[in-house]
Amino acid sequence: ERYMAVMLDVPDANSKFECMVFRAEFESHAESIRDGTKMLAEACNAVKNSERFQKLLLYCLKLGNALNTGGSNEGVSAITLDSLLKLAEAKAFDRQTSVLHYLVSIVQKNDADVLKLSDDFAPVKAAERVAMDMLSLELKKMDQGIEKLQAVVKKNLPEPYDSGSEREEDDLIDSTPMGRFSISAASKIQSLSNEFEDVRSSFTDLLRFFGEDSSMSPEAFFGTINTFVSMFDQTHKELARKEEAKARRKRIEEKQRLRKEEMAAKKAKS
Repeated sequence: ERYMAVMLDVPDANSKFECMVFRAEFESHAESIRDGTKMLAEACNAVKNSERFQKLLLYCLKLGNALNTGGSNEGVSAITLDSLLKLAEAKAFDRQTSVLHYLVSIVQKNDADVLKLSDDFAPVKAAERVAMDMLSLELKKMDQGIEKLQAVVKKNLPEPYDSGSEREEDDLIDSTPMGRFSISAASKIQSLSNEFEDVRSSFTDLLRFFGEDSSMSPEAFFGTINTFVSMFDQTHKELARKEEAKARRKRIEEKQRLRKEEMAAKKAKS
């Protein structure tokens, strides 16, 4: 009650209290934006620089053209990310083997290193959870918050200053704790904004690189890639299990054959 009573006598108490809250929460918000921006940047670099992914897309393109044109040289020269998910839907006559099974078999025979694609895409898994629109909104809120804080600081400077003198104003602002924070925070927000714009530009370039719609969100883009890579890995594991089972049956049949030959040889001797 005493605290509230004192606060009632403080000029512009609401605005000052909001500034205190902004200052207390500033680092956590800044760190959240910085982490999200970093995850998006790493994901963009991982996708664009993965030689395994580029090789796999080339295999997909060649396979698709072979299936659609019967192996002729005519065909499409690009492939969309959404079409990758359809590889598991198209089935052969046995209704069990998909085009994705066939793709994994081709990769396994020709370039087994591509099967390690998921090793390149650890950053992509994390980026799927980052909403670029939310980062932009958070940055906008922080920018508005620092403008409001600076206005409160200027309004409560300890002595009059010449509003036309930028240097005098900065010196006076720097003379108060909240003023020094406002200068430091404004610099950090500008740095975060620059990093975010760089990432947004990189993502736009990535969409253009893969021929995707410019309105596609990072969640949809990276989510599609993650889904395909997961399907690719699962199909590889499935084929590996089938091959192991086939090899195991072959070993058992070989043992049975040797045993029959051995028993037949003993019977012939007796």
